[in-house]
Amino acid sequence: MENTGVATIIEAPPVIARPVLRRKPRAVPKVKVYSRHSRSCKLTKDVYTGCNCPKSLVWWQNGRMHRISAEVNNVHEAEVKALDQMKRLERASKGEPEPTPTQAESFAVSDLVTAFVAKKKGDSVKESTVRQWNYELVNFATFLQRRGLLNIGEVGPSDVQSWRDGLTGEAAGKKKRVMMIVAFFQYCVDFNKLVKSPAIKSQLKVKRSATQEPKALDNAQFAKLLTALPKLNGRTTDADRAKLRSLAILMRMTGLALKDAVCVERSVFEPMPNGRFRMFLRRAKTGKPVNSYVSAETMAAVLKGANQSGKYLFIPALPTKEKELKNAVEWFGGRFVTLGELADIRDEHGETVKASSHIFGRHSFVLMCLNADLPLSDIGALIGDTARIVEQHYSTWIASRAARLEQRMMGLLDSNPMVW
Repeated sequence: MENTGVATIIEAPPVIARPVLRRKPRAVPKVKVYSRHSRSCKLTKDVYTGCNCPKSLVWWQNGRMHRISAEVNNVHEAEVKALDQMKRLERASKGEPEPTPTQAESFAVSDLVTAFVAKKKGDSVKESTVRQWNYELVNFATFLQRRGLLNIGEVGPSDVQSWRDGLTGEAAGKKKRVMMIVAFFQYCVDFNKLVKSPAIKSQLKVKRSATQEPKALDNAQFAKLLTALPKLNGRTTDADRAKLRSLAILMRMTGLALKDAVCVERSVFEPMPNGRFRMFLRRAKTGKPVNSYVSAETMAAVLKGANQSGKYLFIPALPTKEKELKNAVEWFGGRFVTLGELADIRDEHGETVKASSHIFGRHSFVLMCLNADLPLSDIGALIGDTARIVEQHYSTWIASRAARLEQRMMGLLDSNPMVW
């Protein structure tokens, strides 16, 4: 190639400026669910929502992050609330007003009570339980009617609290009646008869009475209770009476609750070299261990009326369904209530003592242990409770035990005068 000595200028291609791609802002922010992990949670990042930690809703709007609590721990419920929040944001962007919740003021309380009781009957609930539901709810409806409240939407939390404050009787009974009213209002909410329940559990707690005194039966009263067993008639057979007698003796001498005694297994009684039996099981209510001992005479009386063979002493087999198990336990409990009425047991003032299974069993056993000056911690181990629970439930008896100890000590000082 011939070199002419002339430089050739090559122009560079023009630079084409690429447009900056900017993400178009969303008309409606996307609401995401995040977890707020506790210290005990195994997950660490807030994007992991499969745990049971509290959930929060997060979205970005106008360059700012917004975070609110979802007020739930379940991720599926939180996602539903996230969709509801997106709908609210969408309505706000369009300038649409928030829809006012429909108040169920047109539903009469009496009609809802009738519908609720009918639903209980349709759910194959025990007839006696349905009657109790109807009795309590009708009384509650009457209470509201006296206050001029006929429709369910007019009832507020203060009205329910006023009803709670007017309850009489034992703390356990009042607590049960409160839970029935809570369940009734929850039914109204579930079936779109009410927007929000006025029966708030945290505001309806029933405090245990400081003057409450447990009742127990002495040996003579318990013997009178057993003597009334032949008076049980109807469908109660001789085998049933023998089983009830054995069960009552077991509860009297071990302090077992009714459900634990009815479902007790034969294997929990371990024979000891001295002829007695060591009993170990865990309470069905709390799962706490029960360590107790039974004499040979008591064990013989228990086995006399119990099942002669099989895994369980008083039932043929453990029901797999909770309802069947409840009915099996309530059968024995109902017979014991009737037995107490037939025995007509009265206290030192001539007043009738309702000799339920808890009174002739657990309460009487604890009183026997307290009279023997056993420490509270030992009594708790025998019945599957803590010393604090024993002190809380039987504080009156503990005070009377202290008075007896004082009298013994005064007698000891009087019989041993000292001259210094």
